[in-house]
Amino acid sequence: MNSTKIVIALMLFASAMTASAASLLNGLALEQQFNKDRYFVAIYSDQLADNTSTLLDNNVSRSLQIRVIADRLSARRLRNQWMESIAINNPSDTLTGQANNMVTFANLFKGRLMSGDRLSIDYAPDTGVTSISLNDIMLGMIEDRAFFNTLLRAWVGPVPPSTEFRDNLIAAGDVDSGLLTTYESLQPGAARVAQVAAMLDEQEAVKETKAATPERATAAKPKLTANIPPPTLAAMGTAAIQKPTVQAAQPASEEPTPSRTQPQVAATPSSQPKPLKPTTTRPATPPAEEEELEEEEEAPLTADMILARQIYHSMLLRHTFKHIRYPKRAQDRGQEGSVRLNVTIDNKGNVTSVATVQESRYSSLNREALEAVERAGPYPATPAQLKMEEYRFSVPITFRLPD
Repeated sequence: MNSTKIVIALMLFASAMTASAASLLNGLALEQQFNKDRYFVAIYSDQLADNTSTLLDNNVSRSLQIRVIADRLSARRLRNQWMESIAINNPSDTLTGQANNMVTFANLFKGRLMSGDRLSIDYAPDTGVTSISLNDIMLGMIEDRAFFNTLLRAWVGPVPPSTEFRDNLIAAGDVDSGLLTTYESLQPGAARVAQVAAMLDEQEAVKETKAATPERATAAKPKLTANIPPPTLAAMGTAAIQKPTVQAAQPASEEPTPSRTQPQVAATPSSQPKPLKPTTTRPATPPAEEEELEEEEEAPLTADMILARQIYHSMLLRHTFKHIRYPKRAQDRGQEGSVRLNVTIDNKGNVTSVATVQESRYSSLNREALEAVERAGPYPATPAQLKMEEYRFSVPITFRLPD
């Protein structure tokens, strides 16, 4: 009974906090992969906004909410995808400054998320605290005024999953009614709430056991980064996280300055035809099998390791962007669109598989995105610090003509 009362109290507390943190639905976007709906991302704010700068105002209460549509979703896979987007949408000094907070955040993601699960990230401007909860059960808090925007830029920054995804979030309350109905229908059942509560109880028990036997815990898990100097952006040849254009790359902290005379391959908002549902255009590991792979054990996360992974991801994207060409035929016909690929390389940088997660309406743009990855191989080798035999990363590409 006591455990049940605690769960109910936590749910009520988190619900009240969420309601006060952000009361207005600013935008709603649907994430699809391999022609399947995966989850919704919603942004709430006390001040509706149709631009990024207003939405990133740290003096306003805001909330991010993810509601899962898929029957199951690897929490680790979601976390890794989010960290990829964080890496390419935040300036280098932000990544360095938030590395420890990212470890705390990443370690909150365990097991699998299920259909109806609601992951909420709430920002309180009076304290600068970001609170993370799952199905209204508190997972943790991060006391850093800059952290929430670090997460938010992943979805609304200069290199979003797609321009349509970003535009749907920066909608100033103009939300598609059909998507909203589906979104609001996604709710966790009582059994799932109890399961999450039990999972958290088990995790707390493990922490208490480790805390009671620090010497044994230390012996069981030696620090993996011993004798390895902390990575820096300069050491890995990345003066800044950049976004692609045909002419020149720009730091993520800058707004795009598109050329008026030359077409771009960019990741900036544009007016474009609504893309078709994503399809897989090259053989790839089935999503369900990928979910299983993501549940394998991985090395304990450290700030150095997260930073090294983010820097490496940025290097891979910039390497790809050098090889993208805007098809002449598509330019002549005024064709624009967004394409997103999943790429797997071995530890020497050789491409082992490529799959289209999201495609544009036009086959020439889809084909060019795939061929750009093929031309880019081999990629820079995986840093030894990551200790990975293969590395998987996403490549978002937007083909945009000058205004």
